[in-house]
Amino acid sequence: MKLKKSYKLAIVPKIPWYDQYSYAYGSQHDYLHIRHCLKKISKDINLDFKITYINSFLKNYQKYDGVLFIGLNKSSMNFLKHDHIIDKYTWSFNQIEWVNNREIFKNTNIIFEQSSRDLSKYFFSKNKVFHTPLAFQGNVKCVKLKIPLFDVVFNGTLDRSRRLTSRTHRKDIILGLLKKGYSVLNYNGRAHKTVEKNLLKPLLEFNNFKVVNKFGSAKHYNHGRFSLHIPFHELGSEDGIYYNWGMNRKELEDTNWLNNWDIYRCIGAKSNIITFDCPELRDLGLTEKNCSFYKNDSSNVDGIIAEVSKIINRNDIKIIDEETWSKNFYIKRWQFIINQIMHERAN
Repeated sequence: MKLKKSYKLAIVPKIPWYDQYSYAYGSQHDYLHIRHCLKKISKDINLDFKITYINSFLKNYQKYDGVLFIGLNKSSMNFLKHDHIIDKYTWSFNQIEWVNNREIFKNTNIIFEQSSRDLSKYFFSKNKVFHTPLAFQGNVKCVKLKIPLFDVVFNGTLDRSRRLTSRTHRKDIILGLLKKGYSVLNYNGRAHKTVEKNLLKPLLEFNNFKVVNKFGSAKHYNHGRFSLHIPFHELGSEDGIYYNWGMNRKELEDTNWLNNWDIYRCIGAKSNIITFDCPELRDLGLTEKNCSFYKNDSSNVDGIIAEVSKIINRNDIKIIDEETWSKNFYIKRWQFIINQIMHERAN
């Protein structure tokens, strides 16, 4: 629906454009990709958007009709609290804020929530809340090797010290696979950091293991016959393990309450995925036809190793179908977000 007046919307990413997390494959903060998506979407609607950052926005917020915060920090949360004459939207992971400090969202019009939990009991009457997960940059070319370099590629860091339990489960799973003779490649952008070095040390004793000090781009997810995804989380801060997240300890430690970047990168790269079987990942379109699942959580590392080994031995090559691929790239998320904002504004 076209509006008579152009709607001026500030887009405020939490992560600045020069940070590695901003321009990484799978990042929602990617300045160039946000601009790419919104230019396409805004052609046929009266939307005048500007991508800006928090300090500049706070100085100039009166110039805008609305603001969409991509991720939240203390400054943006403080702005949301107050009853400014401006429409407020956020696309972020807010589970801990909903549970511990829900007043932040009292004056927020629409929340595009990344948490996969049901948080509806915390909502205010003004809030419209839509589960809106992350995605991948759909304009990035998928590159597959004819002959993969390794049996398994794992993209990610090994450190999970901010958990209460299973703090070394990523390292332990990879170690178990190496002991069984499988070759493993780890793209690890923090490989030179002290914590990661200590975790990598026992893995580097194996000739069938290699680590590369970089975060994987699209092509790197196809450098193994299988792309292993291990979706058990850290808790966000050193104190986070003591906070109330609205879950019991078992749910917090061993359920998939946030789909992280890596599963979208796996899908985007159309890699041969092995991952944890849970409703949150099946909701993305993953099934036995396009993905291989293991069922044990991080409380049973030996069980995960055994399941993954069976999958590798069967050499099941699964292909991400076009429907699952196309519904999980960022322009789909941005179309949904902008449609909701413009619909509310028109009414």
